Order: sequence, then structure tokens, then C-alpha cells
Amino acid sequence: MTHRLRLVLAAVLVACATAQPAGAYDYVVVSPREASPTEPKFRLLFDPPAAWPATFFLRYNPNGAPGQFADPAVVASALEAALSKWRGACRIEAAYGGITGASPEGSVQDQENGPQPDGVNVVAWQATPAGIAGYTIASAGLAESGIAPIVDADVVIDPAKLPATSQLTRLFVHEIGHVLGLNHAQFNNALMSGPPYSDYNALDELTADDIRGCRCLYGPPVGVTGGLLCTMPPFIEFGEIEAGTSSQRTIEIRNDGNASLTIANVVKPAAYTVEGCSAGTTLVAGTGCTMMVTFQPQAAGGLGGSIDFHVGEATPYRIRLFGAATAAAGGAIAFDTDEVSFGEVPVGTSAGVRRIRIRNETASPVDFSAFTFEGTHPNDFSRSGTCKVSQPLAALSQCNLDMGFSPGATGERQAQFVVTLDGGARSSVGLRGSGRSVIGTPEPVAATPVNVVEFYRAEVDRYFITMFPDEIAALDSGLLPGWTRTGLTFKAFATSQPGYSPICRFYMPPPAGSHFYSASPQECAAVQAAYPSFILESTAVMQLAVPNPLSGTCPAGSAPIYRTWNQRADTNHRYTSSIAVRNQMVAQQNHVAEGYGPNAVTFCGPV
Repeated sequence: MTHRLRLVLAAVLVACATAQPAGAYDYVVVSPREASPTEPKFRLLFDPPAAWPATFFLRYNPNGAPGQFADPAVVASALEAALSKWRGACRIEAAYGGITGASPEGSVQDQENGPQPDGVNVVAWQATPAGIAGYTIASAGLAESGIAPIVDADVVIDPAKLPATSQLTRLFVHEIGHVLGLNHAQFNNALMSGPPYSDYNALDELTADDIRGCRCLYGPPVGVTGGLLCTMPPFIEFGEIEAGTSSQRTIEIRNDGNASLTIANVVKPAAYTVEGCSAGTTLVAGTGCTMMVTFQPQAAGGLGGSIDFHVGEATPYRIRLFGAATAAAGGAIAFDTDEVSFGEVPVGTSAGVRRIRIRNETASPVDFSAFTFEGTHPNDFSRSGTCKVSQPLAALSQCNLDMGFSPGATGERQAQFVVTLDGGARSSVGLRGSGRSVIGTPEPVAATPVNVVEFYRAEVDRYFITMFPDEIAALDSGLLPGWTRTGLTFKAFATSQPGYSPICRFYMPPPAGSHFYSASPQECAAVQAAYPSFILESTAVMQLAVPNPLSGTCPAGSAPIYRTWNQRADTNHRYTSSIAVRNQMVAQQNHVAEGYGPNAVTFCGPV
């Protein structure tokens, strides 16, 4: 019997070991084999990849089941419902195999290699570590080439952490993804999302990313044709380099599907450039192209992001980018640190502030034109202090900033605090923290909606909205003179929630002197590319839902938000949840209603 690699995938934590079972599930034991350069965008469980070579059955051990699941038929139904979702996505042969008395993580003795997995795939109840509702243990045999066989997989579920059938089915869908050979995704908003690179969510339906991963292992269902980019790396790590220098990586992209695929567009962050596999490249099945990715940071700080490949499908393929920059010599300003770390903080609570200092390194005053949070989780961080926009920092002097952190979800949270000077020069410092569950389950914390406050400046006939306490305080106090509250507000989320989209915010310099908001990451990227003078203040200034593009209907639990445009060279938009106010602006102020459907709905906010 050959030696086998065993992996443990928890619903919150990950552990790997060789043939012997791991004794805990809160660490990673790295396989001695080299990382595969062809690991796809969606992260696979095994390296080299492994999949079931034939039909496999999941059997249920009812011992220890809680009262709500005392009837084995209830669990069998939930398990079969989860399996059917994956069978509809890719060509797997899997089924519920009935009752068993076998325990999870069972083994048999092999004379040559010692204890080996028993080959019985068990779903069973037993207590799990804090914060984990369930986990999967999978074992694969070795293969000289190609995809190795998975030979055993067990799913363990905690009887104290699943109150109803809906939660059980959702857990099964996620854990069966691991059983099939998929790891946690490195991006949010996939059903297989999870630590260490992404956050859990409440999804119970497969997303494009989950389906692509399964099809790259097992192929599409019979009768389904299409291209598949299976060889894209899930992420590219550039490490830390000095601002003003560059670092390059070469990646291979191959179409492993059963039909041609055309790259319609490639979108990347500002700190990166790409060459090869450009828009218009068509890959017939079995062919590929080479792309060179260059990291060219111009400011210090963490500068992650993603390369998005649009291929004519609703969701692009994405490669996550990790890169950071240290300050280059001779900058006008300098931070007293390259990164601020808040450690682990319970979700929904605030960490103690961390003070950083900005020093003017020149013999002349410098003017700050903008302070912004950018990156993956910009709304989890806040700032206050003596450094002010439009308030000069004297030569060779310094000011203080107090940075705050309140994680909106479990897992690693990060952003960059970016300082833009008059003239456009940018410097940044990385911000990092981790959210800890306060209830010991992977279910996301339901966020409380926040008021978005509307202000008006009569002198220039401008409207402005914000949910940030420091901006509200600056406008209320007269620090930025001329602005008064209109008395109108609407609701939004400050952190990511299922069904809601991040809203980017651009500042449009004079003659507009106004702000533009969008719920489409593609539109945000297109605006940034088409209008380089616009300042991207945030990629996620708030979270709002998007209406149906044809009917304008908002998702359940949300209400319409309307937008009007003043039709002037000094462009300005007004956003309101009141259709009466919207209609008044159109009738009396020569504004145009913009949005979707007959009622022109732009966004949808929580009620």
C-alpha cells in the first residue's frame, strides 16, 4: 500500500498532516513536496491535485445526533440536497450510501506504512474545537503524473452548533466541496470562501468560482461546453520592495475546457502592469498564453488587489495579488512606521487606537489634498488626529494620526491608509488586523445599518453624502465651511454583507469639485482608467445592494435609493431614498433621474 497524504479542512481552521491524523486543527503542516506552479485560481486541497477516480459514497453515523436531527432521514435528505448541488455543477459520481457504524478518521494497519485511512467515507457527530462547526478529513494516494486519486474523506459536525436543517445543509455544501478536493477560496463571496485568505459567508448556492474549481477537477456535466482557465495561479506573492522599483512574475494561462475562450478584458490595480494574454486573445481548447505581471509601487504600504480576466461570463476569473512597498529615499513626507498591526479583535468591537506620525522631510510646507483608505477592507479602519486635509504641514515638522480598527468579519482584515499631496504625490502605510468570532461559529455577524448623512453647500449648489464620523464632524463643525445638513439620510452597511456590493467613491476635481459613486468594480476600474485626474478615495466607501437592471426592483429587505444629475459642467449628483425629493429635483432643479427600471433606481439600501 502506498504512502498517502492526509489533509484536514476545518470550517474555520486548516490543518494538514501525513498518514497520521493531526492532533489539533489550528495549524498547518506543509507537505514536503514543492508547490505546484499549475495550481488553479480556485485553491485546490491537494498538491498535486487529487480527485475521486470513480463513484464514492458518503455514509452517515447517527451516534450522538442532537434531538432536532434524531431522525436519520433528515440528515440524509440534507446530505443528498448538498450532493445534488455539486452534481449539477460538474461531472461527479457521488451519492448517499446509508447508515454506518464506522467512526470518522478510522484507520487500518498496513504492514509497510503503518496506519492508513480505512476507506469508509463517514459523516458523523462529535465536538469540534471552538469556532468550528465542522471539518473535513481527506486522504489522497500518490500519482506519478496527472490528478491523484482521493481514497478517503470524513466529515465531522458538532451537535451543539447546528440548530436547524438549513444550517446543516449549508455546512454540507461547503464541506462536500472539501471532500471533492477544493480548498478555501482566496477571495470573498464564493461558497468555498474561508480562512486564511478570505472570510466565511452565509451562501448556500455555488458561485462561478466554486463551479469552475469543480469542473477543472472533474469536467463539466454531460452536454455542457465552454472554456476553463484551470492553470491560473490563485495568487501571486511579490513580497516587499522599495517604492519606485519593480518586481516581475511570469504566469501561464491555458484553456482546459472543451470549447474556445476569448479574453475580453484584463483589469488590474494601479500599482501593477501586465503584458501578454491581452484583451482579444482567443484560446482554443488545449492552448495557452504567457503573461508577465510587474509590481511597480510608487508609494509605501501594502498594495494588494487582483487581476480580473473577463471572458464573456457574468463573473471574471481573478488572481489575488500580494505586494508591499517600503518608502523610497527622498520622499516629501515620511511615516514613522511601514505597517500598523492591531492583532486579533472580536468582530464588532473596536481595538485601541494606534498612533502614527507623518513628518515633512522638506524645507517647505506641504499640503495634504486627501486622506483615503484603500485595499481589501477599507471600512474596517478609521482615523483621527492633528493631520488635516488643506492644513499645511510646516517644514521639518510632524503631525499625528490615530488609527482605529473594528473588524466587520472574522479572518484577516487589511487596507492601506493613503496620503495624497497637492500635485498628486502619494504615500501610504499598511493597516492589518484580524477579526475573531465572539460566538464560536463560522456564521457571519449581522451588521447594523449606518446612517448616510446628506449635506448641501448653497454657495456652489452641491450635495454630498457620507457615513464617516470624521467627515460628518468636519462638516458639522465648520472646519470645511459652507456645508449644512439637509436633514435627509438613508441606510447603508459599513462592512461587507451577503447580497451587497462595495461602493467606490471618486473625487472629481474642479470644475466639478464633486464626487462619483458606483456599485460596479468594473465601472470603478473603467472610470479610473478613463479619467486619470479623478481621485479614487475608496474602493468600498459603503455597502449597498444593486437593483434588477431591467425592472429596477430591489432585493428583499432593501429599499430604493435614487440618483439625479444636475446636467452641468460642474457635475454633481444627489442621492436620496425619497422618490418625492427625486421628483422635485427633476421638476424644479433641471436634474435628470438616473438608474434602472421605470422608476430609475440606482442603489438599494437596507431597511
